[in-house]
Amino acid sequence: MSIGTMSEKIKITEAKLDGIKNLPSLPKVIMEVAEILRKPNVTAVDLAESIGRDQGITTKILSIANSPLYGLQRQVSSLEFAIVVLGFNEINQLLTSISISNALRQKPNEYFKFEEFWNHSLVVGTGAKNISRELGFPELAADAFVGGMLHDMGVQLLINYFNKQFLEIVDKYKDSDQSSLEFEKQTLGITHQEMGAYLARKWNLPANLCNSINNHHLPSQAESDKILVSIIHLTDYMCEYLGVLPFYWDKNLQLDKSVIETLGFASESQLFDFIENYREQFEDTEEYIETL
Repeated sequence: MSIGTMSEKIKITEAKLDGIKNLPSLPKVIMEVAEILRKPNVTAVDLAESIGRDQGITTKILSIANSPLYGLQRQVSSLEFAIVVLGFNEINQLLTSISISNALRQKPNEYFKFEEFWNHSLVVGTGAKNISRELGFPELAADAFVGGMLHDMGVQLLINYFNKQFLEIVDKYKDSDQSSLEFEKQTLGITHQEMGAYLARKWNLPANLCNSINNHHLPSQAESDKILVSIIHLTDYMCEYLGVLPFYWDKNLQLDKSVIETLGFASESQLFDFIENYREQFEDTEEYIETL
C-alpha cells in the first residue's frame, strides 16, 4: 500500500471517529464519583449512594470483591462494606473499568463475545497489578490494573462503528500468523490501539492510561510511561503464552523484547522463567474469574 493511500485511509478513519454522533460519553457515574472523591471528609456512605444507583455495576463490584481475587476473610454483602474493606482507590479502579467496558458493550458475534473479552480484560488487569508489585513498581499497581482492564477498548470501537471493516479484517486474520495490527492498518490505516487511545483522550483519561492503550502491543514505541506500558504488554502476552483466558484478537501476539531491559530482567530466559512461575497463579485466576 502506498504512503498516499495509507494517509487517505487514516484521514477517512479519523474523520469517521470525529463524526460519530452516538460515540458514548464517559459514564456519568465515573464523573460523579471523581467529584465526590475531591470533597473533604468523604465517607463510604457517600460513595455507595452514588455508585449504588447502578445495580449492574454494584452487582459486579460485589461479585469481584467476594471472589478469591481479593481473598477476603468474610462475605461482603453491601456496597458500603466493600468500599470500607477495599478502600476508595480500589473501588474507583473497579468502577472505572466496569463502567467503561459496559458503555462500549456490543452485540456478540462469532469472533467477539463480551464475556470472554471481559474475562480476558480482568485477568490482564489483575495480573498487571500483581506483576507491578512483584517487579518493584508498587506505585504503578493501580494504573496497571485500570490500564490492563481497558487495553483493548479500541477493539470494541472497531466492532461497534466499523463493523464492515471488522469483518474484512477477520477474514484476512483468521487463518494468518500475522498480528491483527497489520490487517487493521491495511484496512483502516489505524489500529485498535489508536482507536482506543482516541476515545481515552476524548474522555480526558490520564495520559499514562492513554499511552498504555496506544502502545500495549509494542511498548518499545511508547514515548513515555514505558514501564507501565511494558507491564501491561507482558501480562497480555502471558495470557496468550500460557493459554489462560486468551483473546482472539491476540492469537498472534508477539513479545516485544524491549520489556526484558525495561522491566529489569537479566535475560530472555529469566523473563520466561518468571512467566512460568506465574502459570499456576494465572490458571487459578482463570478458575476464579470464570465463576464470577
